[in-house]
Amino acid sequence: MLSVHDVTKNLLRTFPNEALPPYIEKMDGMYFWTKDGGRYLDLTGGYTAHCIVGWNHEHVKKAVIEQLSKYTHADYKMFSDPNRDELARLIASQSASGLDRVFFCGGAGAEACESAIHLSYQTHFELGKKQKFWYISREQSYHGATSDAMSLGDRPNLRFYAPFFSKHRAKIPEHNKYRAKALGESDHDYCLRSVADLERKILEIGPENVGGFVAETIMGGLVGDVPPVDGYWRMIRDVCTRYDIHLIADEVWCGTGTSGKWFCIDHDQVKPDFVFIGKTLASGYAPLSAVVTTSEIEDVIRAHSGRVENSATFQGHSLSIAAALAVQRIVTGPGFLDDVASKGQALRDRAMKHLQGSARFFSNVRGRGLRNSIEYKCDSPQLFGLELSTRMLKRHGIVVNGKWHRICLSPALVVDRAQLLDGVDTLCSEFLNLESEWPSMDKAKIQQKNFF
Repeated sequence: MLSVHDVTKNLLRTFPNEALPPYIEKMDGMYFWTKDGGRYLDLTGGYTAHCIVGWNHEHVKKAVIEQLSKYTHADYKMFSDPNRDELARLIASQSASGLDRVFFCGGAGAEACESAIHLSYQTHFELGKKQKFWYISREQSYHGATSDAMSLGDRPNLRFYAPFFSKHRAKIPEHNKYRAKALGESDHDYCLRSVADLERKILEIGPENVGGFVAETIMGGLVGDVPPVDGYWRMIRDVCTRYDIHLIADEVWCGTGTSGKWFCIDHDQVKPDFVFIGKTLASGYAPLSAVVTTSEIEDVIRAHSGRVENSATFQGHSLSIAAALAVQRIVTGPGFLDDVASKGQALRDRAMKHLQGSARFFSNVRGRGLRNSIEYKCDSPQLFGLELSTRMLKRHGIVVNGKWHRICLSPALVVDRAQLLDGVDTLCSEFLNLESEWPSMDKAKIQQKNFF
């Protein structure tokens, strides 16, 4: 009989020193089953928050099977695909600000990040502004794990790749009022200070050298679902316009309806030059990413080179497009986004009711739609999150994402309201129990775990 080592020895796992993760038997709706007999309610959307319409959705499966019977992929440059046309139309129809061009670029969010930068620089280049190759981002952001996306992001375990990074990238402080706002400082004054960080960096580099500002619409995976203060994005837009700099919004985490609006930036009533999306576009039924931009950008390309210069073999992959079209027809259905917004508000209200004033460790709960985090402050916060998520899994069969300083709840958008609130109730109860035990616990017994 083969040992576990023999079975897995040819697979290079992300964490080869850790115990073998459980094998999945099946997934359906909000649940997954493991081969060892476990059944779990997933409030993380597949742990990376990609699964927004649940697993095994009949409508999506049917669309994929129908496409599979026709063709799996028609080359993006050589053939038209009616599903691409329809998905692009659907995406553009959801933009309150008038974003009206969709470029399907690959499978991962990192590819979309780099495609947005490439399109931005190509536009500047074709207008004769060849020196605008600097791009500015923010600390405590994550934009993907390709070289240029890494150079813009701030994930600590990737910093050793710094020799690969472009030297023409710069960062300003994160926009996070929960950590960066000074004592007694108003939201408005903090907003002015945050925006001044960008303008100062632009002037330091020289506006004639800066091509764009790349930022997550809400601070996402590293700090946990932090929306901007009122007015932030409008002021950022004004600065970018003043200095002829593209505003590039990363909505890989918070786009395609997860915030309660299809484009998260529409909460802020701002029109960026580019929005890039990825993981949630096809809900994990297939990989797909895209850059959404404007007809003005296309007009520049038409008038000069006449072609988008960056391309990939599987961009606009036809099977992935069919899956994404089915997913986004669900997301854009009547009342769906309003329900996402309502459930998100109910989640935050319920957590506040349980924890505010009752939990010493509780700091805040924040988010938009069904992208939410509960932040806590205590000694060894990393271990607190690990222990809390372990108890949720082992005692209640509920998967939550607890790490660093917060618990993240990013369930599929189709989660039943009662199911969601029951999960929040259970989480808050365990939070309070663990908090009471924390001072006397032997924290050395808590098993450490890698998150990325």
